[in-house]
Amino acid sequence: MLCETKCDNQQDVAAIVTAMTDREQPFLRATMEAVLSDSGIGQVVLCIEENNTWINAVLRSLLTEPRLEIIRIPLAPLGAVRNQALKYVRLPWVAYCDGDDIWCSGKTLSQLNYAKARGCDFVGSDHYLMNENGKICAFATASYIPMPSSWMVKTETMRQHPFDESPFSLHQDESGEWWLRTAGIVQKARCPKMLLQYRIRSGSLSAQTSSMRRKKQIVNLANISGLRAIILLFTWCIWQVTRQNNYLWCKDWGQQNEH
Repeated sequence: MLCETKCDNQQDVAAIVTAMTDREQPFLRATMEAVLSDSGIGQVVLCIEENNTWINAVLRSLLTEPRLEIIRIPLAPLGAVRNQALKYVRLPWVAYCDGDDIWCSGKTLSQLNYAKARGCDFVGSDHYLMNENGKICAFATASYIPMPSSWMVKTETMRQHPFDESPFSLHQDESGEWWLRTAGIVQKARCPKMLLQYRIRSGSLSAQTSSMRRKKQIVNLANISGLRAIILLFTWCIWQVTRQNNYLWCKDWGQQNEH
């Protein structure tokens, strides 16, 4: 069930990285270093708020990277920002990453190889939970829906099925809405491999959902001296017995829409 990392060394994936608020500033360089070091990435579209004043100081030498394109756009819901960034994508696959998360080594090559094997339009992955300081605290299963920073999707699929930009989208999770709307339309596969380090921090847009509150509780416990190793072992065991190639359908979907 492991995803193979061996794949043609083609840079067929464009990364869309979103860092639209000042809260991403302390973490963005680490995010960009991981994205740019991924050998499957041929283009990086970094979205920042139009009045951003700190991007040059944060990225420094990374600004000379020829694959990097920085677009300044007005502050908007995340789905609208990602749709705007998609207009710049020139490659057949697109991968998303929030400006405070970190891709694991070999992420997109693992997913590309998996997509070829499964013939799918979408590949997500499992993820680690890490604390605000970047320390890994737990394994997360992502049995129902993957974190958006692990998404890799055919570019044409996203053009046919963009994120919702309606006024209603301001009051919902744009990735969850997309997931439900494309059920049975977009062929999705779960690569049951840890390919993302998902940062749990205060002030994130998703911090108030029940799922994020549970994740934050786990990370808070792991921050207690002596508990981190126990939580890592316990969550690793859960991950091992729940790993599979497909995503499950949540019985509560239709009544709520969150990770």
